[in-house]
Amino acid sequence: MKRKEQVKKSSGDFTGGIFQQLRTARNTLPSQQRIICEWILNNYQQAAFLTAAEIAKETETSNATVLRTASSLGYRNFTAVKEELQRVLYHASIPPLDRLRDTFAHHETTDILDQVIEENIQNLKGLRSRNLSESFPRAVTLIESARRIYIIGLRSTRGLAVYLQALLHQFLPDVFLVDSYGTENMLDVMMDMSEADVLIALMAGSPHYTKRTIASVRFASERSIRTVLITNSLSSPAAPLATELLLCPQNTTHYSTVSFMTVVDALVLEIGRRKSGEATSKLDKLGPLLVEYDISL
Repeated sequence: MKRKEQVKKSSGDFTGGIFQQLRTARNTLPSQQRIICEWILNNYQQAAFLTAAEIAKETETSNATVLRTASSLGYRNFTAVKEELQRVLYHASIPPLDRLRDTFAHHETTDILDQVIEENIQNLKGLRSRNLSESFPRAVTLIESARRIYIIGLRSTRGLAVYLQALLHQFLPDVFLVDSYGTENMLDVMMDMSEADVLIALMAGSPHYTKRTIASVRFASERSIRTVLITNSLSSPAAPLATELLLCPQNTTHYSTVSFMTVVDALVLEIGRRKSGEATSKLDKLGPLLVEYDISL
């Protein structure tokens, strides 16, 4: 089959093209190459943006084995494999609004609650990855050591940004929403940021992303301000600019932010654990004040 035909067949097609090649190869190639094929099938969103050396690390094989696997699949090099996977992701990715629209249009089953629970469970099981396990503690260290914490999330991640800011502000000082006064005032807020601060950016999309979130990450990067990017796809334009990236894939047929919420909850818990003395002190003072000022019972 000619390369152009392969591209056409695989664009947005998870049954043929490169995926069929990988499924066939994992049954016929040498054992180390089969491991690589299996890993790419299960982690194609990550594989589309990793180097051969990074794939080798993930699969505990070697760089040479990854290159041989690409050749066995009929590609001139591993870069060609990545380009093919990226084409598939581009055509297959569903923007949040489209996914939400599809959810309303096609879910007619009477056991919708059970279906959503099961899909979310499976999605969370797939959330674990070596990259996330390694980048998560580094991200926590950045946030924990920051003088001030700035958070931005727009459109579908706006609620998550507000949630994260509200929780962190319960036990930490100087936690700000970048767009709390509207996106037109973002730069007014970000001008006060320094290298001692950290920006947490939440971004869901693929292939469409919020321009102002990208702009905020670029603003921070150009000024050597550390950034933690929480996103559902490595194709995010802000990914190369982030200091640490926490990947939260959304592998459900319905619109969901469960993977984002899980990582956000984990961040709050671990930061609170590491700063337990400061956190406990502020919470001990806050509780009685809320009662005194008739905000809570």
